Amino acid sequence: MRQLEDIEKKVGQLLVVGIPEPRFDSEVLHSFVRMGVGGVILFKHNYESPEQLVGLTNTIQKNLIPASYKGHPVWIAVDQEGGRVQRFKDPFTVMPAAATWSALNSPKTCFEAGFIMGKELRACGINLNFAPVVDVLQTNAKAIGDRSFSSDPQVVATMGSAVVRGIQKAGVLAVAKHFPGHGSVEPDSHEELPVSPKTVEQLEEIDWIPFRRAIRSRVEGIMTAHILFENIDPSRPATLSRKLLQDSLRKDLRFTKLIFSDDLEMGAIKKKYDLRDAAFLALQAGCDQLIFGHEWDKVEDVWSHLSKAFMDGALPMSRLDESLARVTELKMKYLSPYRDANLEDVKAFVGQASHRTIAKSIANGIVPESILEDDDE
Repeated sequence: MRQLEDIEKKVGQLLVVGIPEPRFDSEVLHSFVRMGVGGVILFKHNYESPEQLVGLTNTIQKNLIPASYKGHPVWIAVDQEGGRVQRFKDPFTVMPAAATWSALNSPKTCFEAGFIMGKELRACGINLNFAPVVDVLQTNAKAIGDRSFSSDPQVVATMGSAVVRGIQKAGVLAVAKHFPGHGSVEPDSHEELPVSPKTVEQLEEIDWIPFRRAIRSRVEGIMTAHILFENIDPSRPATLSRKLLQDSLRKDLRFTKLIFSDDLEMGAIKKKYDLRDAAFLALQAGCDQLIFGHEWDKVEDVWSHLSKAFMDGALPMSRLDESLARVTELKMKYLSPYRDANLEDVKAFVGQASHRTIAKSIANGIVPESILEDDDE
């Protein structure tokens, strides 16, 4: 029994789960405590104000740290890219879309934009940002569009790596997305499974250039894409593919940090796979962190299924321990020593005038004066 309980605590650290309200409902809380959930992802329906957000993030940590494996703090994550994917708005500084940043041809501006987003998030207790998008836009991909920096892979690489460094300088873990590349398929993986004819060689020529640069810039996380690359692995989408996650991302690109699944509740996965099977296959393929954005009440069943799979040997314990080691390393780096978010930091950083000036300058297609002044020094 003790061995199963130990496995359950470890499995909990691999889960990043959404919550339904702006506050931590008691039923949700009890479920998360039972599982020892290692990460919480927030959306716009979880946000009312920076003050409310501070209360929420502190409540999450207060309740889940004692329940987690070895008392690790919890990832509290969000998609805060700028443009149309920005979960927390006023009074947060609202950045324009990545394509607008890139048009300035100023890596320093991209670094500063990433740093500003990171500082404001960290002030409210958010420690992980699912950004930047480093997909190279090659079609009219509606899921990507102006979330991409450019159709030029070198531009995406330069600007994306600058944003990675900015976010992480602010003490927030950055996650580049969506590997192996979502910029050449038009169907939206939120709704259905896109299929790509690209080969490894074609991905190397375009799509992987920004990922390689982000890895050299020490990005701590990479998120997968729910896309079937029929000429690489005709049976499984990238999120569930050992060929793409182990052979390509781990071995060829030499990425050693955290691999996050995209949300396993998206149509591309959900229409074909039971949630338990999808989670099992994602771990088997090499994902370290599994995202369940909305249906929190189904996650306990997945957690129990995975725990038994490790207990029975259907999944090797080495796979669990590898992921846990990566999680532990980065939580020690970013979250230790842990301290609560506080309202003084919110007042100092969130939506401050200098941040808004920079965002307005970017939106107007002008390199901010403060960055030009740095260039002159």
